[in-house]
Amino acid sequence: MLPTLREVLAMPAFREADVEVLTGDPDAVSVRWVHSSEVYEMGGLLSGGEVLLTTGLGLHGRSAAQLTAYVDQLADAGCVALALEIGRSFFEVPVEFVDAARRRGLVLVALGAIVPFERMVEDFHDLLIRRKVGSPRAGEPVWQELLGLVVAGQGMTSLLNAVSRLAGCEVEFVDTDGQVVERSRIVTGQGRGERTVAEVRGPTGPLGRLVLAARPTQRRTAVAERAAVAVALELGRHPDHGARPSLAHAVITDLANGLLTSEGDLVERLSAAGWVATDEHVLVAAVDVDGRTPVRDAVPVVQEAVQSVLGNCLVGSAGHHVIVLAHGWRHALPARVRASFAEAYDAMRVAETGQALRTLGVAAPVAEFADVAGAVAQARDVVQVARRFGTRSGVLLARDVGTQRLLGSVDSAALSSFITEQLGPLIAFDAQHSADLVRTLDAHLANGGSKTRTALALGIRRQSLYARLERIAKLLGADLDDPAQTTSLGLALTAWRMRTGLDPQAAFDRPH
Repeated sequence: MLPTLREVLAMPAFREADVEVLTGDPDAVSVRWVHSSEVYEMGGLLSGGEVLLTTGLGLHGRSAAQLTAYVDQLADAGCVALALEIGRSFFEVPVEFVDAARRRGLVLVALGAIVPFERMVEDFHDLLIRRKVGSPRAGEPVWQELLGLVVAGQGMTSLLNAVSRLAGCEVEFVDTDGQVVERSRIVTGQGRGERTVAEVRGPTGPLGRLVLAARPTQRRTAVAERAAVAVALELGRHPDHGARPSLAHAVITDLANGLLTSEGDLVERLSAAGWVATDEHVLVAAVDVDGRTPVRDAVPVVQEAVQSVLGNCLVGSAGHHVIVLAHGWRHALPARVRASFAEAYDAMRVAETGQALRTLGVAAPVAEFADVAGAVAQARDVVQVARRFGTRSGVLLARDVGTQRLLGSVDSAALSSFITEQLGPLIAFDAQHSADLVRTLDAHLANGGSKTRTALALGIRRQSLYARLERIAKLLGADLDDPAQTTSLGLALTAWRMRTGLDPQAAFDRPH
């Protein structure tokens, strides 16, 4: 069982930080991990159950709307608590944090004294180990390796593969009914005679047994005992699926973790899960689920909706995403793919838990089964990009966020250099003079260069717009009527938003 936030706040490093709980109930939430980050767009990098520590460095100077959006993004990602250090970037907790955290049910904590965040993370790591295995095992290489896989979220198959390698034999996890839930993918050549068995127990009782296909030895028994605890931890990471995940969920988990890339293995496991391969394209989608809603509640809703439009499909989950594999067509045109998933999405949203379903991201259709794992990663990437850009509903194809995905693959230093090259003087001018030139350029490009529509969108007179555009062109040394130059500027604005989390239309908002 994961520790409550109350237990985490009682750890030595937190006690030294003079903790004050401003909103929420620390006894009501469980903590999966503790992170520290100063990145504004951190919400898109979380997977749920985290306490986020920050000094507020990446939040200083943000507008009220941006501070509220920051808390909303954390809540959407399933973050359970935000801990803000007072005294570096903020002398008091912004009222926007308090209001948004209370509205979203997020625990908000003020840290009145400066304590290195690294110590807090280390204390939590030690707490997790003590709760599950006791301190004597903490330093053992075997246990550290297995715990590392669980903490990294590598999935059950990776965990059993590691156990298989450490024990030198094949490994199975069977449930309390004796049914195989998952087995290692490593073939060792050990005989099928004797077995080494360790019981897997959870907080409410037995969850199953870990079966090592080889005779017991001192080392093998030790590995089995530690592996049984690691398996219980791994099952605890997926409480929505119980002790025995379905075959469909196991396939989805392995695809999401990049562990199932062989076409033959995938076809065999899809067939076992009741999804027969055809020569049609495979459609892969991911639905982002509000972190406050159990994924298990969303899976049947998504499955019923997609099945009503596209027929038999395979549905499972990974993190806070529901993953869908569906049969497409031999000619999977983008318009047809969009229309089909839009119809399914509308059906999902009218269900009882429909409002918890956020963006539905669709990967490019794939013709080869060896490419399905990549399509799963692409669909999840689409909804992650959507979350970072504040999109919380609707259907997006991979091509809709192609620019953002392409820029995200560029070397960080090269991207920063490109942003500075294209927009540096403009950003510096706005920051120094509290001007609106970045916002004006963004609106001008969004409206296809139409001065009439741009002035209307900004709520200013055309003469004022002309003056702003002239200043922009002078600062950047750019011709705003040159398609090549405006394309580069548009890419730079998108990259800047990706790097900073700022919306060009609100980046330099000021009180009226």
